[in-house]
Amino acid sequence: MSAKDLLIQLFGLPKGEIIFQDYSCALKGLISKYGRIFIAENHICFYANLAGSKTNLVIKLDDINKLDSKNKNDIDIILKDGRSFCFNGFHDKEQVYNLMNALISGQPLSNQQTFQTTTDSAREDESQIENAEVEIQFLQQGASMDQEICKFTFSFSLDKFFEFFFADDALVYSIADHRQSEKDTDIQLTKWTPVEDNPQMFQREMKNVIKLTGVPFKDKSRMHKLFTYKKESDKLIYTCTTHTLDVPYGNCFQAEEKWEVSQLEDNKCLLKIFASVVFTKSTMMKGTIMSKTMSGLKEDYEKWINNVKIRLEAMAKSQKSQASNINHEYEDSKKLDDNILNKIMQTSQSHQQKQNISQTQFYQGRKSELLYLLSIFLLIIIMLIQIGILNKQSQKLENLEQLVLQLQQR
Repeated sequence: MSAKDLLIQLFGLPKGEIIFQDYSCALKGLISKYGRIFIAENHICFYANLAGSKTNLVIKLDDINKLDSKNKNDIDIILKDGRSFCFNGFHDKEQVYNLMNALISGQPLSNQQTFQTTTDSAREDESQIENAEVEIQFLQQGASMDQEICKFTFSFSLDKFFEFFFADDALVYSIADHRQSEKDTDIQLTKWTPVEDNPQMFQREMKNVIKLTGVPFKDKSRMHKLFTYKKESDKLIYTCTTHTLDVPYGNCFQAEEKWEVSQLEDNKCLLKIFASVVFTKSTMMKGTIMSKTMSGLKEDYEKWINNVKIRLEAMAKSQKSQASNINHEYEDSKKLDDNILNKIMQTSQSHQQKQNISQTQFYQGRKSELLYLLSIFLLIIIMLIQIGILNKQSQKLENLEQLVLQLQQR
């Protein structure tokens, strides 16, 4: 089956449909989807297949109400039913816009225009078919021949690995931290969101500007990364698709990375990293691109693991320091508690002694008071006895006096 037949089958186009040109671009959305747009005689088609998330979009030219280009990056296709699609990331946006506009408005495709059709010549047809064939093979099969570039063992669990490096609020070293350490600018990293057609898989994207070295007339480039992950009971699969937009031949290839994190015994996990370069268009610079991309990835991972080790060692020292501080605080607290306890005991003993003295003095005072009261009581009793005796003597005297008076009267 020819490349043209593959395209017609992929998009469900009528047989004999002419496909004029294809371009690398992105379908703009909450998370941009990088793929290729195919401009045909009666249709505009877009296909993306990134980390298993496929997008197949077919737009009839007759359904298009308006073609708009409000800024230097975007092309908006507005349909008659109100839907709209925005594409960006073109290498030459004006060329794509002019071709689309000519087809929609029914203008003839003049020779002055920068695009070419597949019917211009047999040689151009052969080159175009070769590009499309490479593209279709990529779209249908995706990346292959992954090369294992490194592996590491970590002394913590799979769940901890995710929390430390992949989570939105990674505790140790996130992808944003790594790009900042490489002095990247304009870093925009989204949160993880479920993939629409695969709720077990999550995705996010990052846009940033990197510094370039060894590239003529270029010192920086825009970069777009699409990440996905799928978590299982004992394994985590993490992928990254990278487009470097402003480098030479940047629309011909993309870097594919895959991380496999497996749970081991003894609460450890093993990380294996695979990488490949996927070509979406043929180029004579394929060997150079593969060599530089793979060496760049290996160098980047060496920096990543070194920075991870530094962060983990710093975290271990911090935890050790905190534990030491807790021990010191415990010892100091224990000493303080002992001192306070001793003071309390001394105070208690002193108070007890004072209380004993006070009680002794109290008892002695009470004893004196009792003795004093007892003496008074005895004196009162003696006085009462004496008064009683005096009263009796006085009564006897009265009786004697009466007796004497009676005797005298007689």
